[in-house]
Amino acid sequence: MGTKGKDIHNRCYNRHMRGIWIIIKWEFARIYSNWKRAAAIFIIPAAVMMLALGIFPYLINYMSTGSISEKPITIINAPDSFLEHIEDTEGTTVYSYEYMDVDEFTRLWDRGKIIRNLKSGSIYAFFNPDDNMVYIGCNGNSSISMNRAESFIEVVMDPYNDTLKQQGNVVFETDSFNPVVKLLDYRTAANAGSARVIPAVLVLLIYYCIYSLTSDMFASERDRGFYDKLLMAPVSPKKIMMGKILACTLLVTGASYITFMFLFISSWLNRSNSSTSLIPFGMFLLPGQLAIIALIIPVTAFLCAVICVNIIFSIRRMKDIILNLQMPLIYLMMELFYDIFSYNPGWLEFFIPIHGSIAVIKSVFLSEFRPWQLIAVLFVNILPALLLLRKTFKKEGYNR
Repeated sequence: MGTKGKDIHNRCYNRHMRGIWIIIKWEFARIYSNWKRAAAIFIIPAAVMMLALGIFPYLINYMSTGSISEKPITIINAPDSFLEHIEDTEGTTVYSYEYMDVDEFTRLWDRGKIIRNLKSGSIYAFFNPDDNMVYIGCNGNSSISMNRAESFIEVVMDPYNDTLKQQGNVVFETDSFNPVVKLLDYRTAANAGSARVIPAVLVLLIYYCIYSLTSDMFASERDRGFYDKLLMAPVSPKKIMMGKILACTLLVTGASYITFMFLFISSWLNRSNSSTSLIPFGMFLLPGQLAIIALIIPVTAFLCAVICVNIIFSIRRMKDIILNLQMPLIYLMMELFYDIFSYNPGWLEFFIPIHGSIAVIKSVFLSEFRPWQLIAVLFVNILPALLLLRKTFKKEGYNR
């Protein structure tokens, strides 16, 4: 290609990008000119999800135990050293306690009340000084009860045993709360806990925002006849559609970054580290880890936008469009429940569009990220998006 040919190619490319950029700026201006619409995109989804994350553990607790609030842990025959440990040690007050002696426990056991309480979610810790054992009782058929018992052992009993081992030694005291000193102590457990919730929440919100925007930018405009009028503008139909898709992607990427900030703040505000919280205290990611998540979000948003646009242009009736756009929300809600009870993602999960984004974000939180995972996720998200976009252009006859 000669100099003249390159010059013509560059002018055509610049004209093409200028047309897309005009559509993007126009959509941005249209969104931000209405503060209610902007709030619906940026603030309300994050706020609703934060509220849901706060209510969900209490709902699960009520379904499994019949009580909204967590029942206190009952301590039987507690030695004085344990009572002092509870009063003096940071983090043990995350639980509430009831104390009883052996005689009272025996009376309740004979009446069958202890068994009923265990079935309803109560936890008992029985100190037996004769064999230096502590027996922890919980409902073995309830994952909520077992997880709470394991958390009690890790947070309270293990440090208590360590304290007993150190009796007679001089121990240096630290401030009651110092995030800088405690950061590395909390980070590992907090990130592992957050990996069960935050990746699926982010992707769920990405699709919800994309679904809302594309419904307005494409489906509603076409239903009102405005989209057909827009096609008469001195910008090619292909540029109009591409500009709208990129506008959706950029807007939702910004909204997702704001949502992640909300989740980060909520983690650090949870100083009590309550066991009813889905986002534990101390979530912390390094700059490189944040960069990986920041790269995954727009790629995922772009694929979601292309999927929604393809659905919209494959169906004509508005009611059918809304119904079909809502179907992926059900799938993503199932993803959220699946991730809460799963742990390490398998290698095949990184090769599933959209789901791979959840898997790679989870691996980042678990500090098990590998570069090939990012490459795989970018490939399985971008390639289907481009193929689906090309199919939509061809179906609508957008050749220019």
